[in-house]
Amino acid sequence: MGDERAETYLRLLAETHLRVLTRPPLRPEDIGSSELWEVTRAGRILVAAGLLDDDLVDDLRADVGTALTVRSRALLARYGAGRGTLQTRYRAPARPGGAAGPGSAAGPGSAAGPGSAAGPGSAAGPGSAAGPGSAAGPLRLTPVRQTLSVRSDRAPFDLHLLTLVRARSETAIITAIRMYWPQDGSSADLETSGAGVQHFPYDEIWATDDRGARYSLEFDGDGGTTTWQGVLRLLPPMPPGTRWLDLIANGTSQLLRVDLVAGTQEPLASAGATIEESAGLSAAEWLLAAAAESILWESWDRPGPFLQSYLTEITSVLTDVGAIAADSPTPGQLVALCRELGVIRHGITAPPAASMPGPWASIIAQRKARAAGPPPFLVAPGPDVFTPLGTSLPDIDATRLTLAGLSSAGGESYLYVAASGLREPVERFEPGWRPGLSWWLKDPAGHWHMAIPANYLTRSPDTGVLALRLTPPLAAYPDTIEVVVTGTSARIRAIVPVPGAPNRDPSGPPDWPEGGTLRA
Repeated sequence: MGDERAETYLRLLAETHLRVLTRPPLRPEDIGSSELWEVTRAGRILVAAGLLDDDLVDDLRADVGTALTVRSRALLARYGAGRGTLQTRYRAPARPGGAAGPGSAAGPGSAAGPGSAAGPGSAAGPGSAAGPGSAAGPLRLTPVRQTLSVRSDRAPFDLHLLTLVRARSETAIITAIRMYWPQDGSSADLETSGAGVQHFPYDEIWATDDRGARYSLEFDGDGGTTTWQGVLRLLPPMPPGTRWLDLIANGTSQLLRVDLVAGTQEPLASAGATIEESAGLSAAEWLLAAAAESILWESWDRPGPFLQSYLTEITSVLTDVGAIAADSPTPGQLVALCRELGVIRHGITAPPAASMPGPWASIIAQRKARAAGPPPFLVAPGPDVFTPLGTSLPDIDATRLTLAGLSSAGGESYLYVAASGLREPVERFEPGWRPGLSWWLKDPAGHWHMAIPANYLTRSPDTGVLALRLTPPLAAYPDTIEVVVTGTSARIRAIVPVPGAPNRDPSGPPDWPEGGTLRA
């Protein structure tokens, strides 16, 4: 196995398609880029597996375009006549239907739910120019763990401030909002706008520090009806040495003070956390694992059978070039997974494995229990959890990661990660596509949860804050969580204590006094 074998495979595939495309009655001038998409997809798979680079795939596609041109009088006239020479690098236009292919990286937060375009195997992958050791320097995280309870007859809510993240270019507080809509339906018109900062009863909010500097505040995030997840960004960024921040409303009302000295740790390390590091997956096995996670996520709310065409492509290409070892258990495990989830026509010829990895089996078991139980809307949501975390992880795939917070309310749970070296997510099979890091979380009951990138809460040149949505959500307040992050360079396992306890029964809001209250 090697680059030469992968390149030979792709060139033979292109030649096979070229012969078909130029066979009568087809005319080369009638051929669009979509007919060459299968070759391009195979090339993208080999690039993601580390066997080829993007330039070779682009050049090969250009070579095929040139070959089609010289076989067509119409194309020769269009691209050669009047220019004196034949174009030797014809770049075919983007395929019809836009950039996103079937089963693209869009996951939670795209058309399927709140958030952004990041999904399984997309975000937080191998690093960019701002990776570890760059001029960005270490992140500074300060656990905040303060809650502003805002009393309102029609839109009562809690604003939870979890963790302040300071980088060279940005200062932001990871934030969550928990709404408590009145049961009498009086807020029905407001509920349509969902949870969010639009329900603040103040005309102006800003912050000041111990030096008298003033900061404008920018809320950025996304949410549903009950909860909102995001960041509170300070503009301009805070300078080093700032000791505290006051949140001010309407010019004179001090809402709360954030102590920036007592909790700050640099570099960050969580007392009591256990971190283990082992070898990661090969790039080819990593691709198959990412496909499995996509299937698990896509099937969570889908009761019936469904097709999974890209799994066939990925598996067949990697098998044909010898990137998957003959004795690898992964193809058989994928067949067993598809059988359990009702995935039809997956195209994998390996016999089903007798067992699957523990996390996959756990998700399937929870899915079956959910289907056999009462409808989801009759199931009481888990407890409210809004707490900072403080665990920095070893560098993985040129990315520096810090577990920064955990929230759960209204049937949704999120793990917040601060990172440097994040690369931009790319849709599946597009140039630069690589599956992202694999994230899993295990609760004290032994149940595994997929942690799928749902939203970039903030992105700057040297850092980013990423919200990972847990599927299924947490059912109980955990005293510890086990987080497993896997890439090609390493697998990291961290057992992290979760501070705090449930603040209140999630069935309804507390009895607030007049005005707002601050609870630390």
